[in-house]
Amino acid sequence: MAAQKRTHSDTVRPGLDLERDLMMRAINVAGDVILVYRVDPSDGDLRVAYMNDAYTRQTGYSRDEAIGRPVKFFRQNMPDDQGMREVRAALAAGRPLHVQIVSYRKDGTSFWNDVTLYPVADDDQHITHWISVERDVTTLVEYEAAMEDEHRRLFSLTQTARSLFASLDSRSLIDTFRKSAEEILHARIEVYGISSDGRGRAIDDFDALDDAKTIVDPLIEHALRTRGHVVDDRHVRAAVAAGKHGSTSYAVVVQARNGRQLRETDLFALDLLAEYFSVAAHNVSLYRELEVRRSVVLELNQTKTDLIAMLAHDFRTPLTSIVGFADLVGEVGDVNDDQREFIATIKRTALQLNELAVDTLTLSRLERNEVSLQRETVDLAVLVRDLAYDFADRSVLDISVNGDATVIGDVPRLRQVFYNLVENGIKYSPGSTAVSVEIDGQTDHVVVRVQDRGIGIPAGDLQRIFERFQRGSNARKLGIGGTGFGLFLSKQLVALHGGTIEVESREGKGSTFTVTLPRRVTGRGDVALIALLDPVSDANSVLAHSLRDAGYRVSVAVDAAELLAMIEDLAHDAIVINVDPSALSTQNVGRLRALRAEHNVPLIVLTNEDSRRLVPSAVIERPVLIGDLVAALASLVVPHTATGS
Repeated sequence: MAAQKRTHSDTVRPGLDLERDLMMRAINVAGDVILVYRVDPSDGDLRVAYMNDAYTRQTGYSRDEAIGRPVKFFRQNMPDDQGMREVRAALAAGRPLHVQIVSYRKDGTSFWNDVTLYPVADDDQHITHWISVERDVTTLVEYEAAMEDEHRRLFSLTQTARSLFASLDSRSLIDTFRKSAEEILHARIEVYGISSDGRGRAIDDFDALDDAKTIVDPLIEHALRTRGHVVDDRHVRAAVAAGKHGSTSYAVVVQARNGRQLRETDLFALDLLAEYFSVAAHNVSLYRELEVRRSVVLELNQTKTDLIAMLAHDFRTPLTSIVGFADLVGEVGDVNDDQREFIATIKRTALQLNELAVDTLTLSRLERNEVSLQRETVDLAVLVRDLAYDFADRSVLDISVNGDATVIGDVPRLRQVFYNLVENGIKYSPGSTAVSVEIDGQTDHVVVRVQDRGIGIPAGDLQRIFERFQRGSNARKLGIGGTGFGLFLSKQLVALHGGTIEVESREGKGSTFTVTLPRRVTGRGDVALIALLDPVSDANSVLAHSLRDAGYRVSVAVDAAELLAMIEDLAHDAIVINVDPSALSTQNVGRLRALRAEHNVPLIVLTNEDSRRLVPSAVIERPVLIGDLVAALASLVVPHTATGS
């Protein structure tokens, strides 16, 4: 067989070391580009001294075109990017470098090049050559960039879901959805609402279908029919079903920009966004329904409170007349013993009804945090002895006093407390068993114990006996009358004085109620007054009711003019605005800022808009958590001294 003809590069040339020749051939056929640059001693430029065949495959330059050329020849006069600046820094410092740079082919196209540079020095440590090992990593870089882009997209989808699920009104939901979807998909987004009769339009609010016309869009109709996504033939427009709530179906339409086609990853993200929108739209619908029901409950509760307060107030006038005329009966004619007993019963019952009316009015005012204290020196011993006189025809009070019994407090409120405790002791004691009252004056406080030997309180009822409308189960079984809010009211009034009330009881053995009052009021004697701008009425304002539950007095204004008039007429401790700043006129904003400066009142704005023109003390984003609002008020509010009772 004839010997195979060898090319010049395949032949081992005589006189050369075999291992060196084999190494050079291996370098020449290597997949990576291997270049040797010579440092030109005249100008310091790098010139190509050697290149393997991979360089031609990568760039298109032949050996004749590349050998002897300076590096700048291959940069095609392009300015340095960050990678080339790192290369020049390494060359100047004479240190090795591994970096990714943008390189250029002979035809002018660019590619990502992974470059490793090594300096070669002579015996005098002067760098004479540089060895460069290079690889085209464009595919890898583009893949990593695509992965990073998808990672950012997934992160954006997560953030979008959070924002959508936190939106509780339809306009905010659609606005947030469109902005987020357009940023994620780099496309134009529209949300369509389609009614059950086929009418539809692009919407920015769930209530925007009144003037909608019959929609003729096969893409949307197909998406709603299949309950999925549909793409047009050119892959530049797509529609996806986004849920149905009530009689309205929703669809999302995406239009790619700048001629870009929609990719599979775009459609995957679109499906996710549509699911998010459907869930968020359902949340908005539920929240609307909840708001309606809650408004009805709040309005009924307000009506109940107002009715109770009105009746309790109106009861007092005729009761006063009954008591007064009962006292006068004996002065206008002779009264026998039986008649005198009847008159005493009428008077006693009328007084009991009067105390009940007073308690009811106080409870109503406590619910609105409108009870404040008129402080003065109160001798609890004198107060209890006066009560003994009032109850003399029903029972005997055994009163013992040890030490100073004076405190700083509100006489009518403290009288209510001990009237309820003594009256309960008498009511739940058999026959005419005496009720004892022990008053113990200590250094910083006074302790009052009201003890009876009556039916007691079952152990299972003790934990809730001070709750509103709670009574001992044995009292109900025995048919002993009572409203069940006397102890609740007493606890609230004691707390206003900074004190405590406790009970010890054994069923069938009696009960002991212990009231501990500080010498001076340390509780909430003054209640901060909040001016609230809320578009709904006081009766329907969830914020107003929640703030009252948190211990504040609240004045509600439904528009800016009413708010400003309210602030001008009465000093408030804080202002809370539950409307977007854009809804306030420039004139109203100016007046509000002037009034705040005049009265030094903090302002809290509840909004997702830019509120800087209001110069707020705090901003809380919607949806508002009452705990966040209460915390903000607690840090900002120093209540004015309350007056009145």
